[in-house]
Amino acid sequence: MGIKSLISTIIEAELKATDSFLVGIDSNQNETDIKFFIDSNDGVSIQLCSQISRKVSRILDEEYTDDEPIRYEISSPGAEQPLVDIRQYPKHIGRELEVILQSEEIITGELMGVSDKNIVILVPISKHEKEEKTIVFDDINKSTVKISFKRKKK
Repeated sequence: MGIKSLISTIIEAELKATDSFLVGIDSNQNETDIKFFIDSNDGVSIQLCSQISRKVSRILDEEYTDDEPIRYEISSPGAEQPLVDIRQYPKHIGRELEVILQSEEIITGELMGVSDKNIVILVPISKHEKEEKTIVFDDINKSTVKISFKRKKK
């Protein structure tokens, strides 16, 4: 088992008792610098990341025998990271998404709803009209939350 797989297994075991889940892994080719991203419906606390990191460290001290030093990081995905798991969508209802479909079509609109197989986005079709589009999750190539610093009018 490679180091990335070993750490992933440890993280997933630790997350079973929580509502958090592993959503991504970035690493260099040699797997000596690895970043693990976890998410949940309520966000991810620093305490959870620290707790998991300490567990990983203890197990690596016992089981990792390679002389190659490794660096790993466990954190929540940043706002710029794409949504990769259907479980990430509900907390973004009401926010604007940019969705790139497998067909390369780009759809931008407000996330209105999420089910276990699709999302519903309210898409502007003119200055005063919007329509709901249902997008099957499997048709999504990449989806990101559009960060806005504008205040909503009351």
